[in-house]
Amino acid sequence: MTIRALVVDDSALMRKLVSDILSKDQSITIIGTAYNGKDAIEKTQKLKPDVITMDVEMPIMNGIDAVKEIMSTNPTPIIMLSALTTQGADTTFDALDAGAVDYLCKPSGSISTDIATIGTELIEKIKTAALAHVKTRKPTILLKDSIASKTIKILLVDDSAFVRKTLLDIISREPDLKIVAEAENGSDALQKLKSIKPDIILMDIEMPEMNGVQATFQIMKTHPVPIIIFSGKTAEGMKDIKLALELGAVDFIPKPSDQAAIRSMGPLLVKKIRECSSQKCTTLSSQKKPAETENILLIGTSTGGPQTLAELVPQIPGNIPAGILIVQHMPPVFTKSLADRLNRTSSITVSEAKEGDEIQIGHALVAPGDYHMTVYEKNVNGKQKRYVSLNKEDRIHGVRPAVDITFSSAAKMFGANTIGVILTGMGRDGAQSMGLIKAKGGYTIAQDEKTSIIFGMPDAAIKLGVIDIVLPLNQISYHITKIMTTLQKKVMSQHD
Repeated sequence: MTIRALVVDDSALMRKLVSDILSKDQSITIIGTAYNGKDAIEKTQKLKPDVITMDVEMPIMNGIDAVKEIMSTNPTPIIMLSALTTQGADTTFDALDAGAVDYLCKPSGSISTDIATIGTELIEKIKTAALAHVKTRKPTILLKDSIASKTIKILLVDDSAFVRKTLLDIISREPDLKIVAEAENGSDALQKLKSIKPDIILMDIEMPEMNGVQATFQIMKTHPVPIIIFSGKTAEGMKDIKLALELGAVDFIPKPSDQAAIRSMGPLLVKKIRECSSQKCTTLSSQKKPAETENILLIGTSTGGPQTLAELVPQIPGNIPAGILIVQHMPPVFTKSLADRLNRTSSITVSEAKEGDEIQIGHALVAPGDYHMTVYEKNVNGKQKRYVSLNKEDRIHGVRPAVDITFSSAAKMFGANTIGVILTGMGRDGAQSMGLIKAKGGYTIAQDEKTSIIFGMPDAAIKLGVIDIVLPLNQISYHITKIMTTLQKKVMSQHD
């Protein structure tokens, strides 16, 4: 089968380089090129390509908007070409959310030299994308598109009238933001909370009568509301800010010392308010605390994984009695953005794993790009605790991180108290370790072919005969919860 490809990039040089590389493979034919998103939409309607490579930043219409339009009118597998930066990663995830099936980092040095090094990977991704299951998608409604749908009510707490006035000027310009009350200190804020119900609190630290740390403690005990600490505390006073975050504050923004500087950071402040206002808060007494866990949930995926994880992970209940490890084939930087995005939308906590992170109940650790993640155990004050370790040992299946590395390590540690889930992805990574999980008495789940963007990884495990159940994506979370409840009852009975 010949794969008909459309190359989209505003750079004539990049269009030629990508086209030349793809043309070297006899199974790929370049049927056209486009120089911006609008041109890409027109060429897609006319040429009906099998796969599209799409740049992100382009004039007239960028890659994100083009993906949305194509996926809503002429659904086609799209591979994004993105810069290996935090901004590039964030933008790529927007494209994946909109329906793109995969991505590839653009060369960062000498283009003519570096593009050759990614040629093999690009060809492989084109061939994989041609097999992807894509469907018509309605345009995603992003926060910026729905600003007017809800007014975010803010309680501003600062002992400086000057700061309050400056913040009021900044925030009042935003149609979806409204300061519903001001307070001069923590005590005043608690009084105001008796009569108002803000969506978010902007809190200073150093204030008379009751400071921001004390106020955060009292608020999270009685009126849990997302709190952003906006403080000018210096490096030596960071322990107070850290304490406020430990008590339940959701974010921290350093406060500049002069009005001009405060105004210049207005866009960041507004962005943080919008992002944090929707975060879920619980009373201090019920907040998750670090705890050793005897159950583990393992999730492995590759091509199509970001979109799949974005649907699955938010469905996992916050009180799941297990630690969670996620392995997604991705380069550095991208895994951090993936974890941050999942954390914002999920009841569980999600973060990119760091060396020595403890595996905790209700906390998912995402293996960082270019690192294998393993599990180890040590005795701490008479209790056995489990942690993750990172290494750069040889790639497995051509990838690092590898699902098989993490799953095998965890299965050896957690044994029958392990649930393994293998999701969409090309290749066979994870199939062998799912066998180990099953052999240890754990439980194994594979995503079905219909809902997998690429069925390779689940299919490899199924064909090995090591999968307990094959499920569509929308049923996996419920089944995980059901099996995990059974595991927890077994654990509790063992301790009685």
